Amino acid sequence: MDERIILFGAGWKKDKLIEFIEKYGGFEIVEIWDNSSSRWGEKTTVRGYEVAATAPHDLQNYNIVIASDVYFGEIKKQLIEEFGIEEGRIKSGNYLFKNIKEEIISNYKDSCDESIIGICRYLQNHDLDMLCGQVRREYKREMFEIFRDENNGLFYSFWMGKKIYLASAINSEQSARQYLCALCREQDEDSPHSYHLGQLDLNGQDVVIDAGAAEGFFALQIVDKVGKVYLVEGEEQWVKALRCTFEPFGDKVVIIPKWLGRQNNGEMVSIDQINKENEVTLVKLDIEGAEEDAIAGGEETFASAKNMKVITCTYHKSEDAGKFEKYFKEKGYKTAFSKGYLFVDGLEFLKPELRKGVLTAIKD
Repeated sequence: MDERIILFGAGWKKDKLIEFIEKYGGFEIVEIWDNSSSRWGEKTTVRGYEVAATAPHDLQNYNIVIASDVYFGEIKKQLIEEFGIEEGRIKSGNYLFKNIKEEIISNYKDSCDESIIGICRYLQNHDLDMLCGQVRREYKREMFEIFRDENNGLFYSFWMGKKIYLASAINSEQSARQYLCALCREQDEDSPHSYHLGQLDLNGQDVVIDAGAAEGFFALQIVDKVGKVYLVEGEEQWVKALRCTFEPFGDKVVIIPKWLGRQNNGEMVSIDQINKENEVTLVKLDIEGAEEDAIAGGEETFASAKNMKVITCTYHKSEDAGKFEKYFKEKGYKTAFSKGYLFVDGLEFLKPELRKGVLTAIKD
């Protein structure tokens, strides 16, 4: 029987959570709450029935799922102080993974891997999330001072002492702080998503491809330690931010507003093509499941390189970890995975499984 819940928040995140419920079931939304009176009365169709948005009120019968990451803390405080809602009934959007969480615990109950045993133990008392409790350090939004550039309207902060601009979609100080907190958690030394930059031996002459550059934090951390950086990013709003962030480094940073892949055309560029211009010695790939195509587009480079470091995400597809490890080992690379495992929470490829996050391959 589906659990009946209240959804708090009638903005865009609500639509993503409803899309999840439509696809995976398990829940029935009885009411949608929102603090904005302009949304009251708006009707949303959920699994064939209509639910109208209303003001929050004193209703003690159901769990309340907050459809906002940015304002979760503020809404939780409001529900407790204004309406006397018990804290245990206030949930994040990850609560909707409840059934998938139970499948993961069941699927891995016989595992002898200490990391997986720890994750399953954590999930007994916590909601399922991408990092599964493996990052224990607390990152607070107050850690970041946020500024707005009046010339271009973009928010920026500082990363490793350098200005870092954020995409135009990040349109408030709160969302900018939330984004940077999430980035810190993702790159924590205990995170399965960490690139572990401190382990790289950079010699001042390295030529780097940063594919899926996004806000550019990876390149920003090493730009003073390498000879050249190619930022490959096909998302226009990130390209605008990258141009601002790396303006002081124009002598060594090239921004390529394309996707990294097998081919070379108006929308795509390959590793082999960039390598023809400048001998590449470090490649970082975090490109939402297109890593295999990008590696195929670097076949000549990876085979002929005498000194090469590759950092590639392996969690976007179930088979990527084993496939990429085998590929680089056969070419004489030493390989190692990041710590632990992560859960992939993208709606398009949600599966009850844990995956290795990042593979480092080094040919020296």
